[in-house]
Amino acid sequence: MIDRLNWYTETVHMLLRMASPIRRDGSSVHYLRKRVPADLTDRAVGLLLRVPVGDQTATVKVGGNGMVKVSLRTHDPREAKARQAKVLAYLDDVWQSLRDGPRRLSHKQVVALAGDFRRRAIARFDEEPGPATVWARLLEVSAGWDEAVQLREAGPFVEEHLARHALNVDEGTKAALTREMFKVGAEIAEVLKGRAEGNYTPDLGASRFPVLQLDAPKDAASVSLRELFKGWKREAEAAGKAPKTFDEYGSAIERLVSFLKYDDAMRVTPKDIVAYKDMRLATINPRTGKPLSDKTVRDGDLAALKAVFKWAVGNHHIPSNPAVGITVMRRTAERTRPKGYTDDEAIAILTAALAYKGASDELAKTAAAKRWVPWLLALAGPRVGEMVQLRRQDVRRCGSHWTVTITPEAGPVKNKRRRDVPLHPQLVELGFIDFVEASAEGYLFLTAKDRSEVRGRLNAVKNRLSEFARSIVRDERIRPNHAWRHRFVTLSREHDLSQELRRMILAQGGKGVDEEVYGEPAGLYREICKLPRYTIPSGGQVLDAAEQGALQPQNGPPGL
Repeated sequence: MIDRLNWYTETVHMLLRMASPIRRDGSSVHYLRKRVPADLTDRAVGLLLRVPVGDQTATVKVGGNGMVKVSLRTHDPREAKARQAKVLAYLDDVWQSLRDGPRRLSHKQVVALAGDFRRRAIARFDEEPGPATVWARLLEVSAGWDEAVQLREAGPFVEEHLARHALNVDEGTKAALTREMFKVGAEIAEVLKGRAEGNYTPDLGASRFPVLQLDAPKDAASVSLRELFKGWKREAEAAGKAPKTFDEYGSAIERLVSFLKYDDAMRVTPKDIVAYKDMRLATINPRTGKPLSDKTVRDGDLAALKAVFKWAVGNHHIPSNPAVGITVMRRTAERTRPKGYTDDEAIAILTAALAYKGASDELAKTAAAKRWVPWLLALAGPRVGEMVQLRRQDVRRCGSHWTVTITPEAGPVKNKRRRDVPLHPQLVELGFIDFVEASAEGYLFLTAKDRSEVRGRLNAVKNRLSEFARSIVRDERIRPNHAWRHRFVTLSREHDLSQELRRMILAQGGKGVDEEVYGEPAGLYREICKLPRYTIPSGGQVLDAAEQGALQPQNGPPGL
């Protein structure tokens, strides 16, 4: 691989450099000496310039004394004077570029710059393209490289091309130009391979590139981050994205604007995103008193920014995605206990749920949720929100047993697909069906007319359930509601439930799981019945407050 990489690098440098050194012919060759303006000396020293000299370019490094020395490569005084004017104009552009600071080019300008690179490279070898095998080999070697290798190999040519045009651009523009120039590299090799084989038909591919215009105002028009989010949201809503996603992404955009102290996507650079990421990783979660997790920042903040910026690039609002490639290293967390409830923990919560009467100032439906939802989670394995938004009409008899229907018609469902889950016989024996039949039409555990009113109230009830479970099982290492789902999977394995049918019950993807399920797949009730019944202390009778407290050990083992 190293030999191939070296061969590629050497070949590209040979083929794509636009100028070759010209032998200096003694002191009669004219030179230009120019001092860097005093206000730019610190920034300019060491800078590599691609200075136009006649029809070629020369690579010149700004000296440590702040002087630029350029060979004009001619003995003719009149030609030297003309070349000197061109060099001075170029240097003026360089100085102005340094004063203006990094510039954000538009998407059209980036593509035009790549097209200019393509045109120059093809023109350089149009008369003498050399062997076709060289260009074929170039195409072959570079075809399978991933983006990271592509960007690394194209980088030096990008710097050279920017220097040729006296451009000082920001990191986002540079990254976008690097990708475009690597793409045109394949086109260059394809065209010159054809030339080497004798094919001199017109290069029709060149027509896709716009005319290069860099004299437009250097301060690109502002593009509001908030407006980009609104545009992304309109399409995401049409595509059926979950409302929860809009809240999370909108919050991430607002946090970024607050952090940057401006609302202009054109000014955002990859370094800004890294700084924002570092700020978020250092933010203390008020609930835990610890810094935000890597998952929160990676799958929350960065995922939101990447998605919105990607949409903006795809719709030509900005030239590049400043968040691309930026991530958070996954931390290997210690796991000192199972993610699901232990037997003792599960029985403690279910016993308290079965005995729960409700507080005097508590909504009846919230009390009913604390009474029944833990049991539904324990014996059916759904996500907590899927049970909290259950409606009376979603519970029905199916032959000899009962099922609950989980459907997007009731509220948010992660995969947006309806499914039927059979109820474990113990739920029927405990009186869940009696509770349903005695309930009014509509939602069983929250007050809402329809789906449009569910969301906020759904979260409130989920929080009350989490607090209820946490008051019994105090172990902070588990997620109170989701721990039931982990336990369900563990029990399914212990009692030999079919993996395919278990995934259908839980609405989990996986090999062998049907993509489209109409009604209840055969065998689900058989699999649910494999799960053992829970044995409840005191026979499951309703307990008074003192007896409920007795079920909540104060000094027991971790987790209780």
